[in-house]
Amino acid sequence: MRVLIFTSSGGTAHDAAAEALRDWLRQWDPGGEVWIEQVLENASGTYRGGVAFYNWIQKYAPWIHQAYWCLMEFEDLIKPGTLLLGRRYVGDLLRSLRPDLIISTHPHTNRGHFGFAKGLLGPQLRCVTCCTELAGGFGFSRNWLSTSADTIWVQTAEVGEELRRRRYPPERIALLGPLLYPAYHRSPQSLLPPQPPGGSPAAELPLLVLGAGANGANNHCRLLEALRPFAGRLAVVALAGRRQAAFDQVTAWAEAHPDLAVQALGFQGPEQMAALYRGAWAMVARPGARTATEALLLGCPLVFNTFGTTMPQEWLARRYFRRRGLERTIQRPEQLAALVAQWLEQPERYSRWRQRYGEQLLKSDPTSVWHLLRRS
Repeated sequence: MRVLIFTSSGGTAHDAAAEALRDWLRQWDPGGEVWIEQVLENASGTYRGGVAFYNWIQKYAPWIHQAYWCLMEFEDLIKPGTLLLGRRYVGDLLRSLRPDLIISTHPHTNRGHFGFAKGLLGPQLRCVTCCTELAGGFGFSRNWLSTSADTIWVQTAEVGEELRRRRYPPERIALLGPLLYPAYHRSPQSLLPPQPPGGSPAAELPLLVLGAGANGANNHCRLLEALRPFAGRLAVVALAGRRQAAFDQVTAWAEAHPDLAVQALGFQGPEQMAALYRGAWAMVARPGARTATEALLLGCPLVFNTFGTTMPQEWLARRYFRRRGLERTIQRPEQLAALVAQWLEQPERYSRWRQRYGEQLLKSDPTSVWHLLRRS
């Protein structure tokens, strides 16, 4: 089978979903061909600038996205059932690859793109939307809905309900749960988390992970300052993504404050991230769809970092967690310190919270996903 996956690097979830799909498809169909295409950035300078602006917002000014997201909700008006921007590039790509199946992991790469592709290659072309969201309501983009999609694959019943509320044909909705990198679905015994610095005493301490998206957006040093009172009681791993400046900043802070066991890590592959989720006492991260989904699959407690406000699409993860009694959210470093103090001094409260994660794990069935993609 020839599969083309449309994605975009706006945020982390969409590229990660595309890469996980590619890895599974190569296992399921070794003789097939799979391509990942960042179709927004590659096809149009206008879209490329929009993606860059989105990533700048996420790093430096999340509050701007309150307006930017609302504006982008009407992006489909410039591609009514087809494409206007990037039409030549996408047409050449489709004629060159001639896929049997197109999968979209981004809301802005299926509405218009699917209609254009079917018009060019014929109605036999199969198109599937892989929706990476956890819940509906404000923040759920109307651009996930495409009348040209044969199926929209959703991770949770809440998203299925949102689609039905928006009058999407129920026979086209497939509730199959998440499909993450294969490493996330393997036995926990095959994955070991990295050891924090400081030798064996630090290795025995609760491990708090400070997360960052692939673009390295973070507030690590502010959080580390607030965590200094827990030196000797807590070990910290700070992720820096692909941003060398973030890695260097945390490393310098750790060298200047050796009392707190801190380890900076650059971009981590699936094996390493799966191990971190399984070995973490808790993780602090923006309420993005991918991090939230990974934590719910592996049972890792999350503290949502909402410094600079919550972006509209981030409300979806917060809403899903809140309904299940899982949400813990901070807006200032001292709030994280208060949570850590509470859990260290009253471990039964932390244990009850972690137990709820075990009761709310997302279910995943990779075999059902493969059956859907083969017949879609």
